[in-house]
Amino acid sequence: MPPVSSVTVSESNGLTFLDVDNAFASARISLFGGHILSYVPKSDGRERLWVSPHAYLNGERPIRGGIPVCWPWFSDDHGREKGALPAHGFLRTQVWKLIHSEDTESGTTITLSPSFTRAEGFENDCNVTLVITVGETMDVALTTENTGVVPFEFNCALHTYFHVDHIQHTQITGIEGQYKDKLDDWGLKTTPSPYTITGETDRIHVAPIKTAEIEVEGNAFTEVVSDGNDSLVVWNPWLGAASISDMDPFGYKHMLCVETSLTQGKTLSPGASHTLKQTIVPK
Repeated sequence: MPPVSSVTVSESNGLTFLDVDNAFASARISLFGGHILSYVPKSDGRERLWVSPHAYLNGERPIRGGIPVCWPWFSDDHGREKGALPAHGFLRTQVWKLIHSEDTESGTTITLSPSFTRAEGFENDCNVTLVITVGETMDVALTTENTGVVPFEFNCALHTYFHVDHIQHTQITGIEGQYKDKLDDWGLKTTPSPYTITGETDRIHVAPIKTAEIEVEGNAFTEVVSDGNDSLVVWNPWLGAASISDMDPFGYKHMLCVETSLTQGKTLSPGASHTLKQTIVPK
């Protein structure tokens, strides 16, 4: 299906990209991984997503940055030994298909589907679609539908890397309650206030948090609105970035992951569906 007039198709290093340019914003999407790489609202012309300058944009590895799609498990929570199956599932390393696009008064809507949804570690019958709406806000909706005859359980996340001018001048508001700290044997801790990032951070906030805001230099920059989630993940590798091969050692200074997530297990009955949605709101 050819895309609508606001969408241009290009190819580079064997990957296919969809470039969106409408009255409200521009965006870039890689069909490898169904991966959003850029969102720039025209209200201020400032990039909201961060992509590593060393990201693999040739299909050899998952893309570092933007909005990776994690499905049907999060991290290495697949029930086997760590490394036995790909971290964050197998959708972010396959080529997705454009199945629909539409221009409306509020922006451009693009619907993608992965090439397959059954693989080692998850052999259930289902459909997965990713609907991206580029307008004054960016809506990203990941829908899983059980098309089989038995229930199944899954996890997923929109693993968004947000751009910040400098992490040491960044604060998150709107997150309260407890989180599980991966860096401290998954110990349960209380969310700090004010919520600043001062070192390596890897936290699963175990509540269906709906709205969080990223502030830079004391000013609201990006609001993150979540729906269909049971948790919110916050990650920054800090100095650990130096050990990540596709990340600049100082890249941590300009990114912050705030991830709309299902991490506690979602069971879908036959015929049922679930949508995990994140809305990026420029402020």
